[in-house]
Amino acid sequence: MQRLIFVFSLLFISIVAQDNRKKTCLHNLAINGTNLIAIYRKQLLVLGIINFNNQSSRTQANRYNDLYRELQNSGIRDTTVRLILVNEQDAANHLPGKYYDKIRLFQDNAKDGLIKKLRNHEHSADNFIFGRCGYLVFSQERSNSSLQDGNNYKELVRNIKLAMRSKRRCERLCS
Repeated sequence: MQRLIFVFSLLFISIVAQDNRKKTCLHNLAINGTNLIAIYRKQLLVLGIINFNNQSSRTQANRYNDLYRELQNSGIRDTTVRLILVNEQDAANHLPGKYYDKIRLFQDNAKDGLIKKLRNHEHSADNFIFGRCGYLVFSQERSNSSLQDGNNYKELVRNIKLAMRSKRRCERLCS
């Protein structure tokens, strides 16, 4: 099995081709000095992009809280799955604090440009699931990422539970 690894300098993204499949792995998904991949390495990281400047994003944030409660009721705890919302740069004045109910919030900024980096690497998605080793295991593209739509919400929940089944241990990120 031949592996090809290409590392992009800005975000340290590796594209690994195995058996004609491409996997995206992030070594460094940093925002405000925090590497989200490293700090939540042993957990699934569910990351949502949001803009608190508009009401539909507040509804999306409420759906993330619904998701948190649903996972908790299913016996899935913070130690297994971490939900995070990243507020877009232009909505910085509307960030309600460090948490939106139970969901950790981060503010994107010009220095980190986290959202721009993600979208520059062929991801125009608003919801991402990163596995325990740093691999992107699922993303929801913009037209299908509104969690107000029950089908999109169910798809995200289904993919979280699917990703949880992988008990793969990581010696290091992207291994």
